[in-house]
Amino acid sequence: MIKRKTYMNRIRPFIGNELIKVLTGIRRSGKSVMLDLIQDELAESGVDRGAVYFPQL
Repeated sequence: MIKRKTYMNRIRPFIGNELIKVLTGIRRSGKSVMLDLIQDELAESGVDRGAVYFPQL
């Protein structure tokens, strides 16, 4: 998995507030990878990985 530093830097300010976030894009553009990166970052900051769930629809 490629670490998308530029995208994470843009997403990071929105993590942790109550605003609903929607990640959109065309098929196979890396949306699931971005969600995995967000989940990894939350786990590194101390959030239990089991508490963060992103369903794959």
